[in-house]
Parts: sequence; C-alpha cells; structure tokens
Amino acid sequence: MAGKSTADLHYNHTRLVLKYAVISRLVLISLIVLWRSMLSPYDTSGSINPSCLSNTTSIIGLFSGSNFYSKPDSPPFLLPRLASVIEDSIVWDSVYFVRIAQCGYEYEQNYAFFPLIPICISLLSRTVLAPLIPFIGQRAVLGLSGYVLNNFAFVLASFYLYRLSAIILKDSEVALRATILFCLNPASIFYSSMYFLLSCLAFASYYEDLL
Repeated sequence: MAGKSTADLHYNHTRLVLKYAVISRLVLISLIVLWRSMLSPYDTSGSINPSCLSNTTSIIGLFSGSNFYSKPDSPPFLLPRLASVIEDSIVWDSVYFVRIAQCGYEYEQNYAFFPLIPICISLLSRTVLAPLIPFIGQRAVLGLSGYVLNNFAFVLASFYLYRLSAIILKDSEVALRATILFCLNPASIFYSSMYFLLSCLAFASYYEDLL
C-alpha cells in the first residue's frame, strides 16, 4: 500500500508540474506578444532579413542538396501583423539560429552555434508548420518553430527537474515546490528562448544516468 501511495503521489505531482509548466509558458508568451505589439523592441535585429548568400544552402539542404529557403519572403502575407509580431521576437541568439536554419552557415561567427537547434527548427518548419507559410511567411514560421520546440523542451525540462529533485532530495514535496518555482520565477523568460533545448537534453541525460 505504501508503494502504491508513493506512486500515486508522484503521479499527482507530475500532473501538477506539467500543468504549471504549460500554463506558465502560455502566460509568458501572451505577455511577450502583448508587449511587443505595444512597444518597439529594444533589439531591432529581428527585422533584418537579407537574401541568403548564393554559395550557401539551408541547414537541411546541407544534407539533402536542396535549398528550401533560397529566396527571401515575398509579402504580402495573409496575416502580416502576426508575421511581424513573430519576426520581432527573433532577437539575440535566436537571430543566428533562425538564420542558420534558413541559409546555413554563411559567416564565420555562425560557427559559434551548433547545428542541432537549427536542424530541429528547419525540420519542424518544413513539416508540421509548413502550411502556415502562406499566412505568415517562411521566416516567421522558422521563428515559430523555434519557440514551439523550446517551450516544449521547457515542459520536458520541468518534468525531469521534478524527477531529479525527488531522487536527490528524497522529498517529493520539496521537489514539487522547487519545480513550481522553476516554472514561475521571473527569469523564466529565458527558458523559452531558442537555446533552452540543450538545457532540456542535459536534464534528461543526467536523469537517465541516475536511474
């Protein structure tokens, strides 16, 4: 009975963790969209989108021999306002990840960014989210793909953080509180950035090592 009770407790805690993780991301994304629709972004690099260099190809094209994103977007889109909001959110390191997914490694500074995230972004934008291209354009779909991937990674990271904390701390209640704070702390905006996928993989690999 004790084993069953512990299993039920972990199950309920896991559901609660996933609930907090998803809700926190939805609230955060809503706030980001709201503020970016009201205020001009501090980092304006997101709006810069020159044509790909003629001697480069997209990150997937490096393996397939084709360049799905060889040409810049040709507006107008069906939803230009939404496209603008998404593209304006492509800032800081996200600019490089999206650019690599779109055009490949064009410049020397691009090699500071490993290809895993651009490959995942490109794959998602070519498959599941490809029907959105006529509505918001290729670059906005790439940006949206990055945020979908990394917010999903955040939910997984929350799950693994709870499991790790429960193992290390030997207290599921403390592990639950720690994970909820992880989801709700003000710095969690960085957890939805396009480079958080790697942190999720680190959580997962460490958890598997402890099993």
